Amino acid sequence: MNIEKKKGLSEDSSYILCRWSNERGKEFQEQWMGSRISYPLDYEKLKDMENVFSIFDGEIFLGMIQQIRMEKDNVHIGRFIIDPSKQGRGYGKEALKTFIKLIFEEKNINSISLTVFDSNKNAKKVYMGLGFKINEIIETPNLKYIMKLHR
Repeated sequence: MNIEKKKGLSEDSSYILCRWSNERGKEFQEQWMGSRISYPLDYEKLKDMENVFSIFDGEIFLGMIQQIRMEKDNVHIGRFIIDPSKQGRGYGKEALKTFIKLIFEEKNINSISLTVFDSNKNAKKVYMGLGFKINEIIETPNLKYIMKLHR
């Protein structure tokens, strides 16, 4: 595994993301994209997204992750997806470790937060394995957690 991140998202990679997401349906898209991006996903909804990083294993496109916002000394990340056919093989964990390292290179950043649905047990397990802890519980409309990792 040779995980690399590249700033931005190519048009080809965007179409791959759309295919992965749309094949799995609306609920899947909401889990990784949030509810602000309407289903089905298309290139127009992805092309102007800021602070997006593509994830590769060598030359193979694996997915994306986004730095959604910065609040004081915290960076909130999200829109994290790994190729559904490669999930459960450690790619997501390695990609997230690489992204965490990149974020913490900024000395003024003391924590990273993310949101995960309760139904996404595998992702929650990965996040907890990397040291994220539940910081807030949101019960409606779907049970989800805001998790936080401190430096």
